[in-house]
Amino acid sequence: EAIIAALDRVLDEWLLTGILRAGAQKFIRDKIVGCSGTDKDTCVRVRQWLLLRMNKKVWQHGVPHMGLSPDTIPGVRTIPVWPNEEFSWLSAVEDCHQVIVDELLSVRGSGTFQPYRDPPREIVGKEQIPSDGIGIEGVDRGAWNVAYLFLNHKKFEDNCSRFPRTIEAISSVFPRHYTHAFFSALTPNSHILPHHGPSNRMLRVWLPLCGLDGFRLRVGDQIVTPQAGKAFVWDHSFEHEAWHDGDETRIVLIVDIWHPDLTDDEVKFLKTLQNARLKAGRELLEREGNGAIDDTYYGIVERTRGLLTSDDWWVIKAERGEQVVN
Repeated sequence: EAIIAALDRVLDEWLLTGILRAGAQKFIRDKIVGCSGTDKDTCVRVRQWLLLRMNKKVWQHGVPHMGLSPDTIPGVRTIPVWPNEEFSWLSAVEDCHQVIVDELLSVRGSGTFQPYRDPPREIVGKEQIPSDGIGIEGVDRGAWNVAYLFLNHKKFEDNCSRFPRTIEAISSVFPRHYTHAFFSALTPNSHILPHHGPSNRMLRVWLPLCGLDGFRLRVGDQIVTPQAGKAFVWDHSFEHEAWHDGDETRIVLIVDIWHPDLTDDEVKFLKTLQNARLKAGRELLEREGNGAIDDTYYGIVERTRGLLTSDDWWVIKAERGEQVVN
């Protein structure tokens, strides 16, 4: 009875109800418990994670600079910046560079971007509190703007319609897409403060697009100086921060993928948990209205739409009589 109660508590944490809960329970019986120790065992890491959560514990990995989170999966490789040789498909991503840059430049002036904001937290510097009072800034100087395509399985239809060839590339080139993709823009003289991503279950793929001169990214204790058109993969569960000292707005395409060490069965189960939380969030919104989610990540994303009334922040060298180098 104690084991069943502990398992039910974990399913409650992910807001699993109805058919989704019944499906998760069957998966646990058949795959996570039933195949344990057999040659059909494809859920070793998720089993370890589930046992930790049933005991109200978090994986104490001891990896320098890597965050501790209830969603961190044990047993997968922990590499701050991955070797490109691990991903044979990265060259196909790089082949899409110019097409994506062309689509990106075509939407300038359309109001596609919005400020990046985080949900409020207890300890925050004064420089991070925006004048509009919506969330908190991720930078202590400069401006960080984003254009969402997908965010945790939510598709931003208006934005996606502006980037048909980018969406085609994401669907066809990136394997096991995490359904999280967006353009990230950083203005000159900006600094993104140190922070961790929520989990190691995904890796972050960057395709640097333009404005990379003077930009650098720290992941753990490694410094990366990205080049336009050269894709790379990193683990954003490691502490990371960024500086942009160039004179042109830096823009990258970010696409998250499931960690390659996770099996398809493990991804299927973890997706079920995520879908349950999203479904519960949508139902809360329908029942309570916007006021119920104002301070959640999703609420802040909705409230920051339309805050950028111009694209003056989008600095392009060509407008200063210089040549744009892509």
